[in-house]
Amino acid sequence: MTGMDFYPTILDLLGKPLKPEEHQDGISLVPLLKGDLLPERPLYWHYPHYGNQGGEPSSIIREGKWKLIHYYEDDRKELYDLENDLEELNNVADQNPEISKLLNEKLFSYLDEVGAKYPIKDPQYDEIKEQEYLQKIIKERWPQLEKQRLEFLAKDFDPGNNWWGSR
Repeated sequence: MTGMDFYPTILDLLGKPLKPEEHQDGISLVPLLKGDLLPERPLYWHYPHYGNQGGEPSSIIREGKWKLIHYYEDDRKELYDLENDLEELNNVADQNPEISKLLNEKLFSYLDEVGAKYPIKDPQYDEIKEQEYLQKIIKERWPQLEKQRLEFLAKDFDPGNNWWGSR
């Protein structure tokens, strides 16, 4: 089940005809609501950009008990056996190269089929500047934030009447 299933499910619940051309990736969940099983299918996620909360460009396929994550920055792959490792703590890609290869091929065939856009390297990227920026955060910003955090946690901290309008 994935978010792409909501649209066909709503159409189905309303008794409207499904529109597969508008929800190619989704299926109706009505059978599940009636107690039936859904057909097995691979699920795909494509995230070809950086996120504001730390996400890095990646694409994912989940098929059966396997989940493969492809990271675009360095082409690394992570493979998880979700039957035995639901928390995704143990990357088993090296122990299962044939499964990694098969899922990777399926993933990129699907992405090509739907015309997915792939990330491209930033020609202005400068690793030295990035390291300088990260060091500045570590040396300047983190100490400022830690000082602020300790002030907020102090027993005598008084937010006053402007708490919500502050910083």
